[in-house]
Amino acid sequence: MISSNTLRILKKNMKGFNNIRLGIALCCIVFCIIILRTLLTSAFFTQDDRINILLYSSHPIYFSFEKRGEVHYLTSFSADSRTAVPGGYGEYRLGALGKLITLEKNPLLLKNTFSRITGSMTDYFFYPSTNEIYYGGKDTSALPGFSDIFLQSSNANFFDRVYIYSLFIGKHLTDFEEIQIKKIKTGDSILLSDSTFAEQYLGYFYRKSLRSENKTVQILYSESYLAAKNMSRIIDGEGIRVVDIDVKILPAGRKVERSSCVVMENSEKGFSLTAKELASFFHCILTKGKGRVSDIVVELGRAEKEWE
Repeated sequence: MISSNTLRILKKNMKGFNNIRLGIALCCIVFCIIILRTLLTSAFFTQDDRINILLYSSHPIYFSFEKRGEVHYLTSFSADSRTAVPGGYGEYRLGALGKLITLEKNPLLLKNTFSRITGSMTDYFFYPSTNEIYYGGKDTSALPGFSDIFLQSSNANFFDRVYIYSLFIGKHLTDFEEIQIKKIKTGDSILLSDSTFAEQYLGYFYRKSLRSENKTVQILYSESYLAAKNMSRIIDGEGIRVVDIDVKILPAGRKVERSSCVVMENSEKGFSLTAKELASFFHCILTKGKGRVSDIVVELGRAEKEWE
């Protein structure tokens, strides 16, 4: 016969065992929710009809895929070429960007720099975890392999990497139309002519889904017109019409405040895809508001420092 003391011990052990089972079950549920959420926000389910991918190395290559089409582009760069790096860093050699993002602990500088050069929204970027400085050599383009997509540092999650890798499977360089960026030699330096690139290839990176919404945008800045111009270049390059760039007028006596970037849209039926894309790419707060001359207003706020 089991004593009352033994029964109490058994009940206590069963209770502890049940608590462990409950804890494991809750952890599994939370893990599944995180995995499902990551999958649903990955490139598999993105509404974008074009995906832009940067492979940064000794010979950086920028790929632009049409998701449901056959019009793909690639643009290659020399490590010795120089370009302006948004954020007030001035001109930098492309081969030294890896070192810069390591020192600044800000890999988004890669995204911002190549977005400014190409006038498009860089969706995903891959780069080596070392801070090696690259110098010009033999510039030969090649498609990325498994290690480039799955083993390098990136802003892409696991499911993004799987999807991106699938885009390259079965592809050859001949499947891409190569776009050349004009280079201007100034002394011993080679400067990328991004303005000429914009004029020559405007429309190549348009996203049909954004273009078809036909939304207009006004950009308001406080101090940095350069930041507004850089952002306008990218917005225009995506097929969204920037109709005005203006200084944000402050009440008399009020000083400039570095508030968060804000995307405002006058909408009663929810936000447009254009407004959502702008808020997501430029890390802005999305809110309702009426513009004076456009459908959407972008108030730069702290984004001025990031894009100047």
